[in-house]
Amino acid sequence: MARPGKCGLCLIIAILAIMIVACASERAWACVGARQMAMGGTFVGIADDMSAVYWNPAGIAMLDQRGFHVTSTLSNRDTYNYDDFLVCIWPEHGDLTVGLSLIREHLGEFAASGRYQAADWFICSIATVVAEGLSVGANFRYENYSMRLMGEDSMAGSRFGLDVGLLYHVNSKLSIGCLLQDAGLSELYWDDGSSERIGINIRPGIGYRPNPHTLIALDIYNIGGRVSSSGEYENDTPCLRVGVERWLTPNVAARFGYYGIRLGEGAVTYGIGLHVGRYSVDYAYLDVATVPGHTGLGGTHQIGVTVKF
Repeated sequence: MARPGKCGLCLIIAILAIMIVACASERAWACVGARQMAMGGTFVGIADDMSAVYWNPAGIAMLDQRGFHVTSTLSNRDTYNYDDFLVCIWPEHGDLTVGLSLIREHLGEFAASGRYQAADWFICSIATVVAEGLSVGANFRYENYSMRLMGEDSMAGSRFGLDVGLLYHVNSKLSIGCLLQDAGLSELYWDDGSSERIGINIRPGIGYRPNPHTLIALDIYNIGGRVSSSGEYENDTPCLRVGVERWLTPNVAARFGYYGIRLGEGAVTYGIGLHVGRYSVDYAYLDVATVPGHTGLGGTHQIGVTVKF
């Protein structure tokens, strides 16, 4: 088995150190993909299917088939922010792999806040292999928002976003990755002339395959702290997430995970995957919080379908 070089060892040690700090977490946001959410919202260090355009765009450079994928949230669509996710991948553009995707989200009106917000994200992803086992990728994103407060007219907003991803396969068993989500481009501008700064979300991850049938993943969400709606940086701490995928047969996988939300609180997630030829179907159930009285991920159901061609 190949041993990681000095660069790989430094990256692994750095990410593991950050993960130890991340065990005290304060808040989290939901993410996309039924397979990934069934594994506790882990995928940055794996990024081996088309959903990588969201989790780590560097991963699509390793794909060798065209195809499309869609994930839809089947329940709690007013309280689980991501509703639908659609992506198409084309790997035959010279040295580049190209992806186009759409994310639709909304949060319905709550009795406590009286706020409705919806958004469509239009994303173009590119990635390439730069060295053996090492790929880089980027997302260029246009986000279109609509917001309405109770008793007020709706207001539109928009922004351009940039994500940058890195994925390194240390050997056949170990891979590490990092996503710089919202790495730049523009603020979120509203029709009333106000604007919001969006902070960089640094998300490292590790994937480990002890055997060909088992995958173990660890991710951190939000190392550096996000920016509040008022434009001030919040004192957020990272969220640790863990997931496992086990192929029981060549066609059936079982998945399980823990999705960290805040200090002492998270949600258990689990699901199954079915794979037949060019087609895959994934199901995820995102449970309520491990702390009584908290909503967690609300008992949400998701389903995803992938077709390769």
